[in-house]
Amino acid sequence: MTKNIFIGLAILAILSETAFAGPFGLSMGMKKSDFKGELEKLGGLNEYRYKTGTVPKEHSAFDYYIVKITPQTGLCHITAVGKNISVNAYGDEAQRAFDSMELKLKKSYGSNTRFDYLRDGSLWDGPRYWMRVLKEEERTLMVLWNKKAGSTLKDNLGAVALSVKGIGLTTGYLRLEYAFTNKYTCDAEVAAEDSAL
Repeated sequence: MTKNIFIGLAILAILSETAFAGPFGLSMGMKKSDFKGELEKLGGLNEYRYKTGTVPKEHSAFDYYIVKITPQTGLCHITAVGKNISVNAYGDEAQRAFDSMELKLKKSYGSNTRFDYLRDGSLWDGPRYWMRVLKEEERTLMVLWNKKAGSTLKDNLGAVALSVKGIGLTTGYLRLEYAFTNKYTCDAEVAAEDSAL
């Protein structure tokens, strides 16, 4: 009998560990009550976005996480906000951090689509203005993993996006987003509430 209890507890431990086996240990459909850390509400009444510094599997490159959790659909989107990266005007350090993270993600999700461009008509053309145009949101450096790119998505993921953002001329950070396959249901739930107001 003791052996059966031990086996039962071992199975429960395995199931609870794999229950939240998605990105950062989070899974599609999780409810607010499934989160152990504090969830700070962001945005308006029906946005259902929350900021947390605590997830089951934290990553050293990220400072905090923003999750979208609606009452019916549960968790449908995760945004991991990276720690500040000190950079030169060329953004070398941010680009290296981006490339390194992209390689790590490629091991999990395979092929992606890369977007690396400067907005047409930008006044700040040239490598030495890289951070300036990033801060002004005139430069995009992003990779996208999705079905169209032929990515190998798992854990109910519909898309994964990595981008680099600029805070100022000497500071950048990475942003990593995960959209679960229930994101459209989640968005429809919010839209239905908005139209009922």
